[in-house]
Amino acid sequence: MRRRIHAQLNKGEQLHALRSWLWFGGDGVLRQKQEEAQQEVVRCLNVVTNVVVVSNTVYAQLALQRQQAAGQPVLPEHLAQLSPARFAHLNRLGRYSFQLPADVLVNGLRPLRPLP
Repeated sequence: MRRRIHAQLNKGEQLHALRSWLWFGGDGVLRQKQEEAQQEVVRCLNVVTNVVVVSNTVYAQLALQRQQAAGQPVLPEHLAQLSPARFAHLNRLGRYSFQLPADVLVNGLRPLRPLP
């Protein structure tokens, strides 16, 4: 029971870390004095956080499906280590292009890296 609670706490902390990482412009401080403006900032952070979580979930599901299709088992221990709040692979600063590159699949997703 203690291990399960600790695992859930870790996932919650990962979500907090993601939100802190995404909120880099204001150093985590609400600088607007009006409540409406503060709520707008928080809602935008919620939207961006949700986009990251959904994107990570979609790609994790694709990776698991590919692993199963290759005949490799997906064990419950592996699933327990997954978190949709990871962000080390994201680039929040830099150049963004909204032109779809040629390697984007028909379904709009980038291909996964090859299995080891």
